[in-house]
Amino acid sequence: MLSPLGLNRFLKRVFKMNEITDRKVYTNSDKTLTLTISEDNLSAYLTIEDNSNMIDEEEISSLISSAGIKNRLEAAINFNIKNEIIKKLGKPFLIAIASVKKVENGISYTFDSESCININERYEIDALSKFVKVEKDQPLAEMYIPDTHKAGIDIFSNEVSSEQESQIDVENILGNNVYYSAETNQILSSEAGYPYFDHDNKICVKSTFISQDILDTTKTIYGNTIIDGIISNSNLEIFGDLWVKGSIRSCNNVGIIVHGDIIINYVEDSRIVASGEITINKKARNSLVLANGTIKAEEFSSISGGVIQSGKSIEVYSTGNDHGVVTEVEIAIAPFIKEQIRIVQNKLTNTKNNSDEDNVLISSFIEELEKLHSKFEDEIEKSYNAGSLRISIEGKVYPNSNIRILKDILEISEEKCSIEISVNDSGLEINEVDKL
Repeated sequence: MLSPLGLNRFLKRVFKMNEITDRKVYTNSDKTLTLTISEDNLSAYLTIEDNSNMIDEEEISSLISSAGIKNRLEAAINFNIKNEIIKKLGKPFLIAIASVKKVENGISYTFDSESCININERYEIDALSKFVKVEKDQPLAEMYIPDTHKAGIDIFSNEVSSEQESQIDVENILGNNVYYSAETNQILSSEAGYPYFDHDNKICVKSTFISQDILDTTKTIYGNTIIDGIISNSNLEIFGDLWVKGSIRSCNNVGIIVHGDIIINYVEDSRIVASGEITINKKARNSLVLANGTIKAEEFSSISGGVIQSGKSIEVYSTGNDHGVVTEVEIAIAPFIKEQIRIVQNKLTNTKNNSDEDNVLISSFIEELEKLHSKFEDEIEKSYNAGSLRISIEGKVYPNSNIRILKDILEISEEKCSIEISVNDSGLEINEVDKL
């Protein structure tokens, strides 16, 4: 009698088969061998009855041949070995197994689902770096109809269509901070942050994080970020909005780059850049403040020293101070994009000057620069309607407050109060605004 290992060796030699018949169960003449084929033709089982005689290899070969099995015999052998399945007399024994791809709900995820955050855990910002993260409007999953013509091969070498689960309802898998695009047939993140699956297996993105002080560090943060304390001597890039309840101080190297809006109470000796709007609640002093959107400073706040530059409009309370510090108040074309171009250009130059030149990294910087320049050219096209650009200063405007809208400059030589500056055919026009 063949041992299980001996039977496996024998089956490896059985590859020449006849045509398929209509029957699903085959037996030899004395009923000691029974070959059973599954209804879907994807597997076959051999049962050997105990009749106290030696197993005839030729008889097994003849039975398999008569059934027309042509494929996946070795796959069954490997399956049995891997799963430590031992042949037993009188019990069905896997003799052939096919493999047909099964498409899970017509969804292909674009992120590593094994590296998601645990929504039930609370994480410090430093601990988030090990988890998968996404930017705003980044695809999270693709919905598709599988190609049923590309399938698998059954044990008779016939092509079969792939298994597909029933059509899914997109609304049943959309969780927090994600949306569905019918145009691209994708699920995307509506906020930057960290993807996860909730208890109903819906795709979600956690997009808001709270931290205390951030000191003396360089890091990238994904998601809307609230800082209860201060940011000091740090370089941050944040994909999301930033709200600093304390102050930003001495962040003047790369500074604070935010792909979203910024709300701050106080900023000093720092560089802050936003793709959206910036709101200053109290004071900005000796800082570079750049935003593609509107820059607002609340009532009784002050802007003194440094540069504030918006791509749309500026609404502040006072500029400069009674010591005559030079303060630049400007509307320019896409300040955030220009700053991004400057940063990437510096990275490209430094990489080229490195003795260990990285051609792949250089190529990626060049590609990124091309995209940024294209975006900037689009913004230039939009800038021709300069008449809609406004700078409003509700309180005092001290001498040495230099006002600029695109190419036109106005230097304030004497103190003024409650003014609005706009563009006309001859340059900048200054209008005093009556306060109610």
